[in-house]
Amino acid sequence: MAELLHAGALATTVLSTCCAAAAGPRARARELALALIMLVAMADVVVGWGMLAPVWWAALLVIVAMASAISRARRAASSVARSARAMDALGGILMAALLLVMSSGTVSTGAHAGHGVSSSALVWTVVAASVLFAAASLHMGVTMRMPHPVAPVRARVVRRIAPLAMGASVLLMAAVVVV
Repeated sequence: MAELLHAGALATTVLSTCCAAAAGPRARARELALALIMLVAMADVVVGWGMLAPVWWAALLVIVAMASAISRARRAASSVARSARAMDALGGILMAALLLVMSSGTVSTGAHAGHGVSSSALVWTVVAASVLFAAASLHMGVTMRMPHPVAPVRARVVRRIAPLAMGASVLLMAAVVVV
């Protein structure tokens, strides 16, 4: 079951990366960089290539997501564009958390239980955040206003599919953690 969920998460991440590649030339480089890092990090952890330890992939994802959100926040003209950029950054951070949780193996409450929170509470917090992110992505993909009503069909389809694919990928990875 976990293998099917991994495959689904990887497939939806590929779809999300394709949407980033199909975005307009202005945002393409920044969005594509984050999407490609997410894709390679997921593939490395899921397939087991061992290119980097999951903690390094997570650190890289957080850094790139934060840098991407900061550099693009000032240039975003519309609220739709700002929301999409914020969701991209949140998705990158959640992917980082999920990679860490997925790679940690069994959940233990040993040495760090004295700090007041068990690691299982952290796992369930990440899963709950993933479910909320997926719901927000679904809402964004379904109800998104298009800034230009005469935009090409490709642009409208990409803008709707990208958040749906990202939300599905995060949700499938969270399901792997639960299973």
